[in-house]
Amino acid sequence: MIAETRRKYPHADILFDPQFYVVSRTDEPAAVGFLGEWNYLRSYGLGQLEREKNVRAILKTVLNSCRALELTAIIAPNVIISRSLDSREAVVAKTFLRETKRVYAEMGDERPVYASLAIGREALQDRREFEEFLNDITMIESPPDGVYLLVAGRSPEARTEIFHADVLANWMLLNLSLAVNGMKVVNGYSDMVTPFLGAAGGFAGATGWWSNLRSFSLSRFFPERGGGRQPVPRYCSKILLNRILFNEKELVATRFPKIVNGLPHDADYDPEPDRIQEVLQSWEALHSLNGDMLAGDVDENLKNCRRSLSEARKLYDAIAAAGFRWLDLKSHDDHLEPLEIGVAQFMDRAGLT
Repeated sequence: MIAETRRKYPHADILFDPQFYVVSRTDEPAAVGFLGEWNYLRSYGLGQLEREKNVRAILKTVLNSCRALELTAIIAPNVIISRSLDSREAVVAKTFLRETKRVYAEMGDERPVYASLAIGREALQDRREFEEFLNDITMIESPPDGVYLLVAGRSPEARTEIFHADVLANWMLLNLSLAVNGMKVVNGYSDMVTPFLGAAGGFAGATGWWSNLRSFSLSRFFPERGGGRQPVPRYCSKILLNRILFNEKELVATRFPKIVNGLPHDADYDPEPDRIQEVLQSWEALHSLNGDMLAGDVDENLKNCRRSLSEARKLYDAIAAAGFRWLDLKSHDDHLEPLEIGVAQFMDRAGLT
């Protein structure tokens, strides 16, 4: 797959997430799946990971496995900090961050190396702990070239866990602080939050093929319950900063045509797209949204973000005033308030006006 991608898109950045954080779930065989084919993935106790020599040995094993692939940059492993940034998990995570570049430098590989940093959303809600942790990781003597940053919820379907003002503000602050300290930040599973993270200095964001890959959770490694119906296709509307049901899009657009993006994949909604067309439309909209909102420095980008939020709010209010009722809860405007507050908190704490 990597070889084919390099051939079709020779200028693309190709990264590989080693998913080492799943070691906390290796006692559940179904959670590991094909990951078990990688020699570095086995169960580790937290006590083992608190020893620096063990961390260095793990880094060497994982990095060598990834270096064998034709990647443009290498992502190092790490554990997930689930509930507190003042915890044993956080100590282990900082050891992985501190040792990533040192171990990698011994290998003589000229490609950039990204340290992983995976933080549970509960751990991002204590401001004091967050600021102390942020100070620690930005003072590392041998910092990596970049950071692969994940924010984890309990469920990939519960977007309210990620669309939380404190979580969003701290996620943006992580991007700004790491970028200011010379590290490129690649945000995994950032999806619709990507432009806001980019405005704060993030280098890249990511989203997946299906809805369970749009936000990060270890629960996605457990077997899914079968027998459910396929979800109704959704349309990613740039101005609403949201995905709405395809039939909602048809109904609302007759009165409010601004919800339609005016991009090539809109033509696939005639009226219902297939699953692949839905994903391509979503990616196209996100790519265009990033281009619209990330056109200058941090100040200009944040102006664009706030303008987009204001436009979304006005349009949602106009649609509500017209008497339209959304058919699905995820189509509502619940995501706007935490984004608005989160951006304001970020700007205040970062000293931006």
